[in-house]
Amino acid sequence: MEIHRTPHAVVLPSEDLSVYQTFCEELMADLARETPVERSYAQTFCDTQWRLNRARSLEESMFALGHFEGATIPGIEQPEIQTALTAAKVFRQDSKSFMNLTLYEQRLERTQKEALHQLPELQTSRIAARKAALDEAVALRNLHKMKGELFVVDPTQFVFSTTEIEREAHRQNRLADAQNARAHHYNRAA
Repeated sequence: MEIHRTPHAVVLPSEDLSVYQTFCEELMADLARETPVERSYAQTFCDTQWRLNRARSLEESMFALGHFEGATIPGIEQPEIQTALTAAKVFRQDSKSFMNLTLYEQRLERTQKEALHQLPELQTSRIAARKAALDEAVALRNLHKMKGELFVVDPTQFVFSTTEIEREAHRQNRLADAQNARAHHYNRAA
C-alpha cells in the first residue's frame, strides 16, 4: 500500500492530500501558533483530528458494508427496524473490530487532548515573556526620555522595533491616565 508522507502526517492513498492540507490550514489558523514547538503541538492536533475523522468513517463504513453483504434480516418490512437490526448483527459479528476501533479512537483522543492542553500553556508562557520584555523596553525608553537621552533600540537586547516600543509606551501612558481618572471618579477638579 503506497502512503503519501507529509512532514507531519500520513495520508492514505484513498485520501486527497490537498483536502488534508486545507483541513490542517483551517485548523492551524485557529490555533494561533508562532513558535516551532507550538506549531508541532498544533500539527499533532490536526493530524490526530484527521485520523479520528478517518476512524469514524471506518465505523460508518463497517455498518454500511453489512447492509450490502447480506446482513439484512429477512421478513422485516420496516426500513428503520431493518437498519437497526442489521447494524446490531454487523456489530455482533465483528465486535472485535469495533472494539479495536474504539481503543484506537480513545488513544487518538488522549493524544489530541494532550496536544490541546500543552499548546495554550506554551502560548500563555510566550505571551507573558513577550509582555515582560516589552514592558522592560518601555521602562528603559521612559528612563532615557526622563534623562533627556536618546533611546536607541539595541537589537541584541530587544526583538521590538522602535515603533512597537513607542506604541506600547503610549498605550501604557493612556492606561495610567485612565486608571488615575477612575481613581478620582472621572472628576477633572480632583
